[in-house]
Amino acid sequence: MIQMIFHLNIFAEIFTTTTGGPGTQTTNLAFLVYRKALLDFDIGGASAGGIISIVFANIVAIFLLRMIAKNMNSD
Repeated sequence: MIQMIFHLNIFAEIFTTTTGGPGTQTTNLAFLVYRKALLDFDIGGASAGGIISIVFANIVAIFLLRMIAKNMNSD
């Protein structure tokens, strides 16, 4: 689960090493939001991607917290 959270924050590695290339092969949601907002000037698409990213991160966090709470209560 923590790997899932890490993958949401991997923007810097993609941007500095390959700049999303070759083509669009190295792309995740954070890089897609950046590309939509600042390169394509599609603010609506970038906003939608940002909201999807936040919702997904919250779902992962809630699942992780419930799993931790269940393990603490079983001990």
